[in-house]
Amino acid sequence: MLTSVAYLLASTLILQPVQAEVADRLRQAKVAPQVVAQAQSCVSSALPTLVQRVGKDYWWAVTTAAGIWLGLTPLERVVADVAPSCRETVEAIRAS
Repeated sequence: MLTSVAYLLASTLILQPVQAEVADRLRQAKVAPQVVAQAQSCVSSALPTLVQRVGKDYWWAVTTAAGIWLGLTPLERVVADVAPSCRETVEAIRAS
């Protein structure tokens, strides 16, 4: 049950907004569509790690989700926290 709640929170409140923002920023920077797709795939691959983090630390999930929705949490920080293997994505976001 808790895993389902963590998955729902992670996917809906954190991952989907992050993916949308990453795609939007990269498209505005006129990055090739395949790079946008690669960035989204990289962030998506972090879902299991994100679900685990949400399951262990609901406070982090709530503050991160609120920060994303309010525009107070830098997207680069969320991507780096959730998917440290996505360094190229973070660099592309910073450059845009």
